[in-house]
Amino acid sequence: MEEQLQQIFNSKYKNKTLYNHFCELYYQMQENKYYNAQNLAVFEDLSNFIKENRFNHIPLKSADEVNNLKDNSFPWQEYCAKLMQLIQFKVKQVNGNIQNFLKLNTLLNIVGYGFNDEDAYIIQQCLKQIAKDPNIQSARFWGKILAQQKDYFVIEVTLNKQIKEPQPPDCDEKLNEYVHYVTQDLLDDWALLPQITRKQMEASRYITYVFSGNLNKNIIQYPYFEGKEKHLLKAQILRITHANLLAPRGLYKYEDETKTIGFEDEFKMPESAELATMDAWVHLPAYILKQGRITFYEDPSLKEEELNQMKESDPEQERLKSIKDDKPFEQNEGNWLIKVFGETQQYTNQEEQALSYQVVLLRNYLWPGAVTISNSNEYLSVYFGYGLKNQQHSFNPLAPKDVQDDPEDIDEVPEPNPREQPDELEPDSDDERRREQERREAELQQQQE
Repeated sequence: MEEQLQQIFNSKYKNKTLYNHFCELYYQMQENKYYNAQNLAVFEDLSNFIKENRFNHIPLKSADEVNNLKDNSFPWQEYCAKLMQLIQFKVKQVNGNIQNFLKLNTLLNIVGYGFNDEDAYIIQQCLKQIAKDPNIQSARFWGKILAQQKDYFVIEVTLNKQIKEPQPPDCDEKLNEYVHYVTQDLLDDWALLPQITRKQMEASRYITYVFSGNLNKNIIQYPYFEGKEKHLLKAQILRITHANLLAPRGLYKYEDETKTIGFEDEFKMPESAELATMDAWVHLPAYILKQGRITFYEDPSLKEEELNQMKESDPEQERLKSIKDDKPFEQNEGNWLIKVFGETQQYTNQEEQALSYQVVLLRNYLWPGAVTISNSNEYLSVYFGYGLKNQQHSFNPLAPKDVQDDPEDIDEVPEPNPREQPDELEPDSDDERRREQERREAELQQQQE
């Protein structure tokens, strides 16, 4: 106890101990005879007066500390410094294909999904900064994943075919074909998302999870997910990409011999009226199987009959499949909602070519937030949402029924013809007890006589 009191007395506040403070209090009370601390409130006022008017001596700093002082910077100054560093970034030569997001942002603003000019320019500079790597073949703005704390901005890149990174076990090379960078502030550094395994992709199909904004947070869900939030984020991004990345029909061709996709030599962008139909769009990436791969994995531990059954239940789909063949969502005709924005009037330019100013929007029902916007010259696919699939049926429990009234009591009567003589029961009422007591006393008196 004494040691604890000593620690309290030696505790410091502005280089003064509690013992020194009590000494100053006692000195002021003795010096000012007119002052009389009649209660604790007055004593507390004097204590606060001494604390506020005490001279606090701050020792001078050394010459080295003074020369190395840093200027106090405001948050807006740090923002301007980062912004100037990003604006002044220049790349002499870029080998990859960079998306012109500044131009495509006008299409996003027409349909209500766009950024302001400042953010669009910052995103464009971020694409250039990431694409400076000579191994990157193309870079585009993927979209934005909403989270609880801070949202994730996502950039998608593809690497050159000559570069082959080591893949996780039991994983298809085509599954991690797309590489993604994320950040929570466009002026901060971009983090590279890790590659995922087949089990992580398979488990992500059964998890409903709203991202927290912390990439290193452990995922505590059922079924068990082997990884952190950055692994689940990459899995959901890949699922959205392989289900919603579209391309106009005829822009790409599939070569059966090499099983690769390439550009068509002669391609002309369809007119806006044709783009407003499902026949004009195809899926660009491959379909992800339920086992978490692009190609079917034949597990050596399974029998041939089981493998054939798995192939029949989840077959590989053809490449460049039309979105018209997608499974309809609920009672809709298809899985895509098509809207037309802008002026639908057809014009003719000086070269007597058809000209249209309308913009076509394709929105996916199954993945809310996945959209594809296009006009007669260009198109892009982006995503803005929580990364959740629209297949969770809402839980609407039924209200409990009204509480019923208690039934009426039924009169109880003794058994008219009992098999055995019933035992004498104790009376319930006071009158019955009194009569029973009188009867027993009378029987006892008769026995004595």
